[in-house]
Amino acid sequence: MGKLDKYVMIDQIQGTQSKPVILFAFGGGFKGGRRDNPDYISYFHFLARAGYVVVSTDYRTQLKDIDKSEYSDLQGFSSALQQAITCAVEDFGDATNYIIEHSVEWQINPAQIIACGSSAGAITALQAEYEICNQTAFADRLPANFNYAGVISFSGAICANGIPKWIMSPCPLMLFHGDADSTVPFTKAVVEEEMGLWGSNFICMQLKEKETAYYIAEGIGHSLSYSPMKDNRHDILSFLNRLVLGKEKRCITTVEKNPEISRYKSDFTIEDYIRENMR
Repeated sequence: MGKLDKYVMIDQIQGTQSKPVILFAFGGGFKGGRRDNPDYISYFHFLARAGYVVVSTDYRTQLKDIDKSEYSDLQGFSSALQQAITCAVEDFGDATNYIIEHSVEWQINPAQIIACGSSAGAITALQAEYEICNQTAFADRLPANFNYAGVISFSGAICANGIPKWIMSPCPLMLFHGDADSTVPFTKAVVEEEMGLWGSNFICMQLKEKETAYYIAEGIGHSLSYSPMKDNRHDILSFLNRLVLGKEKRCITTVEKNPEISRYKSDFTIEDYIRENMR
């Protein structure tokens, strides 16, 4: 496991009440990124002031040193991406275990760990929840019967061979995504009906009867991988307070429309996504 950064209000350290935790994974296309990216810090401070302990974690970025020629075709890309996601999710699980092991020392509630991530980090957070719900080997790395209290995804997706199936219902999900995203699919990007990335729109359609808060921005691209951390902070707090901590049974959909954006591309192919991610 790599390094962790912890953010907590100093005047809350001496309290006796166990606090909820936000475990955050950075973005960067599984090629780069930093847990201490300056663009994230004010978001972490906002959550800390709201009473959360924020833990920003490292994870292996497996695509960083791979020769691009090795995954320029569909099969090579899907294989490399699957391996990168697997490594990131394993490291995210190790960070989860570390938080649980230090729950008494840190005065946190291990039953209130919320997974959160941006772009590749959002894929990591969602994939971790998907693996838990399907009782895969990843779930065995975590304590028995563990699940996240919630997931907040900024432009994320799930990687699955075939249409995603949920053996168990997921925890409450908050999914932000622009429908003109050419980096992470809004709905899906599938390689020959086998391995695919299944985006926020597909997940929401599958789980429309479950506890989800779904935020769509029409005509907007991958900027929703970071903009909600500034522009939608109070929407995020509402989700946390109502659906996660308050356990309200709600499915909330918000659609943001910009009347100045009337024509835009949203029908991207798997080749489009590969080209965008090979930059």
